[in-house]
Amino acid sequence: MVDLAWWEVETPWPDRFREFHGAMWGWTFDPEFEDAGIGRYWIVKEHTSATIGGLWESSALRPPAAGARIYLVVEDLEATLAYAVGHGASIERERTGLGGDDRWFATFRDPSGVSWGLWTEHEAAS
Repeated sequence: MVDLAWWEVETPWPDRFREFHGAMWGWTFDPEFEDAGIGRYWIVKEHTSATIGGLWESSALRPPAAGARIYLVVEDLEATLAYAVGHGASIERERTGLGGDDRWFATFRDPSGVSWGLWTEHEAAS
């Protein structure tokens, strides 16, 4: 078994990322360093002030790289997607079942260009 140790998001638009995810999840961003050679970096904290990840400013001139998608567990998939869209995100995939009737996911791209996944074990509200 492996536990998640850390996640990091890299985007050429960190201000968009901070604004969107600060409003959506209540995350805060503490500046960690700024280096002309490697860019700016923030420590990401959740509403409890627990450190959960990092945000790195990448170069907009560099081509996009392959990467991983982070999935966040939510109670109401549709309400979360609606909130995301209302704050500038675009839906990549609507609610999709994973076989059976107990697991669903959806994906969206935030205003900073990062793709996120949402995961729920709750059926869609009527």
